[in-house]
Amino acid sequence: MALSIALWAFVVLALVWRLSRIGSRERSLPPGPPTLPLLGNLHQFPTEYTRIQFSSWAKQYGNIFSLKIAHGTAIIITSPKIIRDYMDRHGVSTAGRPSFTPVNIVSGGLNVAFRNPDQPWKQLRKAIQMFLSKEACAKHLPIQKAEAIQLVYDVLKRPQDISAHIHRQAVSTILSTVYGTRSPRFENSLASEFTTFEHGQEVLFEPGAIPPIDFIPLLKYVPARWAPWKQKCLALRAQYQKIFFKLRDMCESRIRMNKRNGCFLEDVMDQQEKLGLTPELAAAVGANCLEAGSLTITAFMQTFVFCLVHHPHVQREAQKEIDELVGTDRLPNLEDFERLPYVQAVVNETNRFFPPVPLGAPHMSTADEMVEGYLVPKGSTIFMNYYGIYRDPDLFDEPELFNPSRFLSSEFGTKHGADDTGFRHDLHFGSGRRICPGIYFANTSIKMSVLNLLWAFNFESTEKRQRDPQCPIRFDDFAPGLATGPKPFSCTLNVRSEQHANLIRAEYVSARSTFEIFEHDLSREEADFVANW
Repeated sequence: MALSIALWAFVVLALVWRLSRIGSRERSLPPGPPTLPLLGNLHQFPTEYTRIQFSSWAKQYGNIFSLKIAHGTAIIITSPKIIRDYMDRHGVSTAGRPSFTPVNIVSGGLNVAFRNPDQPWKQLRKAIQMFLSKEACAKHLPIQKAEAIQLVYDVLKRPQDISAHIHRQAVSTILSTVYGTRSPRFENSLASEFTTFEHGQEVLFEPGAIPPIDFIPLLKYVPARWAPWKQKCLALRAQYQKIFFKLRDMCESRIRMNKRNGCFLEDVMDQQEKLGLTPELAAAVGANCLEAGSLTITAFMQTFVFCLVHHPHVQREAQKEIDELVGTDRLPNLEDFERLPYVQAVVNETNRFFPPVPLGAPHMSTADEMVEGYLVPKGSTIFMNYYGIYRDPDLFDEPELFNPSRFLSSEFGTKHGADDTGFRHDLHFGSGRRICPGIYFANTSIKMSVLNLLWAFNFESTEKRQRDPQCPIRFDDFAPGLATGPKPFSCTLNVRSEQHANLIRAEYVSARSTFEIFEHDLSREEADFVANW
């Protein structure tokens, strides 16, 4: 009897000890905020603006720190050198993705950015790389140029609706190149339908926005009526299927009717058997291109306009440089960009000031690795804190200020004497084997749009609130989310002269011949809009 009691006491004590270790930080891990038994740092994990809290902790605990979420480990890196030495050079062991249930529900597990490397991932990635290679992107230049022209034409017609025009252009460019159809207007269109869907994802997918279901799997079994995140995921899943299956079916219909226009999905469907793609995988190829591309371009362009609105001296300097090279007898072209160092600095500073995906897409370690003297255990979730890197006062003078001139005095905008090891201009596009394959396509669209807007318009704020002239933009001017930009803001863009306006109108008329082959699927209302716009 006594032996039985002692045995049960030992079992209970062992269980209590075991439970007490859940949530505690192992000594070999990087430092981090104090933990609580069972919870770890769960009680401290932010539910929005995760980038702000991560950057604050980086100042306190260093450029690599850890968080414990129950029995799981998260590693946050706020150093370009560590990203290079660990994420880039150990690409095999950092190429994993942590389980992210909301993304899997919405995409049916077919989001390339969040899926672990397996056979379907390889099939999707191979198909997407066909579309995004430098050689393939050369085919897309005419429609990218035409959509950049419509952007300035739209602004000329309705200058107060710049946000809608940016969304339309980004989505329509990729719709045309991927699916062979376009959105000539934003309202009641594929562009607005997709933008609504994408905004729902941005908010839901931000780290901390939902309960830690992938760290505490038991939470997945909470009924939907008590788990709002499940309801949101299922609603987004329905939108996903409606949008992307419809787009795939539209392309299939044009192929049957012999109305091909050279879009990417036609190539995918021609090689569907060779690529080993099911109909759902074929739809997912296009979905991945549209989601990733439009999101990055839109976030950048919104930030660009917002920053220019509140920094008129930057506008004037950029316009002076463009005017000296381009003049007013033509619109800028892509080749001009390489001869405009200040405009290049404006683009680089926009990416630094607020990178489109502030924390990147999380990675997962697939093997134990020693990093900076600390253990990053297998199965850790890894965040790259680009926002914190670009706001580090040890690297940048007055990082909270928008100052393109910093990129004229050093390649990466870092201050004199700062260690810029690991920096690269595409740092915010990811690292290692999971670097974004759409860098070239996105940068081309961005360059064309930036050049056209700066050449054509003066950016002016129409908001009533007074801002600090020394530091007009605050951190809370930007929205929470996984990929995001500024909150809605009020501004107008005024054409710089009637000569600019006339040239924009003429260029838009010329661009119509490029658009027409992508307009077979327009609704009657959209066709009427095109005829009268």
